[in-house]
Amino acid sequence: MYLIKLGGSVISDKSEYLTFREDTVKKIARVLPKNDVILVHGAGSFGHILADKYSITDGFEDWKRLGFAKIQRDMIDLNLRILSTLIDEGIPAVSMPPHAFMSMGSAINFEIFDYLIHYGFVPLTFGDAVFDSERGINICSGDVLMLELAKKYRPEKTVFLTDVDGIYTHPPGSGKEELIRELHPAHDPKTEIKVSDVTGGMDLKINVMREIAKYSKVYVINGFHPERLESVLKDEDFIGTVVL
Repeated sequence: MYLIKLGGSVISDKSEYLTFREDTVKKIARVLPKNDVILVHGAGSFGHILADKYSITDGFEDWKRLGFAKIQRDMIDLNLRILSTLIDEGIPAVSMPPHAFMSMGSAINFEIFDYLIHYGFVPLTFGDAVFDSERGINICSGDVLMLELAKKYRPEKTVFLTDVDGIYTHPPGSGKEELIRELHPAHDPKTEIKVSDVTGGMDLKINVMREIAKYSKVYVINGFHPERLESVLKDEDFIGTVVL
């Protein structure tokens, strides 16, 4: 089994509200397995902009109700666009909205995932606005879902599709960056980011990837080059990072 995340910066332009990269998703879909895979997608401009505007991660307040509802609406919109693209490419994907099967602070109910996998469907879930047992409301990032799914299903390979070639020694564009082909546990890349990210930024993502590496082989590759995903799945040479 494979676990693959379509990063929000790949499937959308994170700087422009509700901007969907349909052609990119189509190209990725054409190299995805038709079964034995779980897919997670990020929020991109469909989730991050409003989550930041309404300070969803700070917890519930009366004035945030409409914002919370808008984020769920927009994420369902994005999920449906991706779902339609996958089905058009012959992948039997089934939507699994996180707000329907989990809340932060409580155990995840994997029962429906078990059914879908057993019958050869492809679960498609995503980062979402969800309820929280302590804060009332919160954001469940796609990275958190990746970790929980990796713990549960121990996939052979876990792949993160991003908008860059992998993990770098320094932030891309700094003039100091070099692609890290193998990220070892002791390696501490400088991951400062220049944009707001309500799900924690690159440091948290790398920590999640390192945790997933306890259960699965982890790859970080550029989603704008789907042929690299194909190479990873076929055990061929590729450009990207392996997280050890």
